Amino acid sequence: MQATFFPFLLVFTLASWSSLVAAGDSKELRELRRDAQKERQQQVRERNKEVNGATRAFRAYTRDLKADYRERAKKLDTEFELREVERKAEHDARVASAEAEYQKKLSALFMKSGVKFTEETLRQMQSEAKAFSNALFELKKQSAKEMHAVRIANEQEKNALWTEMDRMALDKAESLGLTQAYPPILATPIGDGLTSQEERWNEREKKNIARIIERNRKALNEFRTGAALRKWEIDNLNEDFRLTWEEKAELHALDSEQSLYNLMLMQPAQGKVIDQQKLMNRMAELNKQKRLISIEYKKIRDKNRIMRHEEKKAILGP
Repeated sequence: MQATFFPFLLVFTLASWSSLVAAGDSKELRELRRDAQKERQQQVRERNKEVNGATRAFRAYTRDLKADYRERAKKLDTEFELREVERKAEHDARVASAEAEYQKKLSALFMKSGVKFTEETLRQMQSEAKAFSNALFELKKQSAKEMHAVRIANEQEKNALWTEMDRMALDKAESLGLTQAYPPILATPIGDGLTSQEERWNEREKKNIARIIERNRKALNEFRTGAALRKWEIDNLNEDFRLTWEEKAELHALDSEQSLYNLMLMQPAQGKVIDQQKLMNRMAELNKQKRLISIEYKKIRDKNRIMRHEEKKAILGP
């Protein structure tokens, strides 16, 4: 019985000793991992303090920078608007003079003594009236082009000013470290591998880095996309101007014809030469065409508004 008990006792003793050795190793690993965790936490605190300080400094810098450049842009707008008042007055004076001449010429077509209102005469009058009207329209269009060109020049000058500001803001962000790629502070294996706690730490740290990068991206986005957005806005101003005068040109042709018919209806003698009912029907058709033109251009503008909303989102990014 004693011989049987001794081997069992030996095995039990060896197992207990091995367990004690393993327990000693585990305690040492725990201490190493605990020290590493404290070091990581300290590094994260220092990093976050640095990033938050840089973010506050950048916000303060860009707030003052924007205020300065806003005043400079406002000054450009004020100077432009003062010149615009003068230009518009000159424009209106030219148009008023041209319109008066147009009305005189148009009235003169019906005031010629001895004129017989034949079909041939009426066609000639329509041709002359159209020429007068087209000349007036071209004067208005040319004047509008000149004013639009000056407005675009002012917008481009402001664009250059804001682009300068964007560059200064981005340079400041770079000097503060807000454009760098932050490496995550990850737990590394101590012993056989990562513990579940260390794995959770690494996942959180990667997410924290992603949040920092996204926060910085949003803070810098307006300065990175500013030039592209302003160019897009200027392009839209040019497109809107072109569209407006395309619509005006289509309506002008109908308005010109309608104005002549209105004068015809006011001439008592015309009733014996022209079928007034036919003339009224034609004027109703002109009104219909004008309405359809307005509807078509409104549709184009509504589509542009929707498309531009998406285009702006694409420029600004997520």
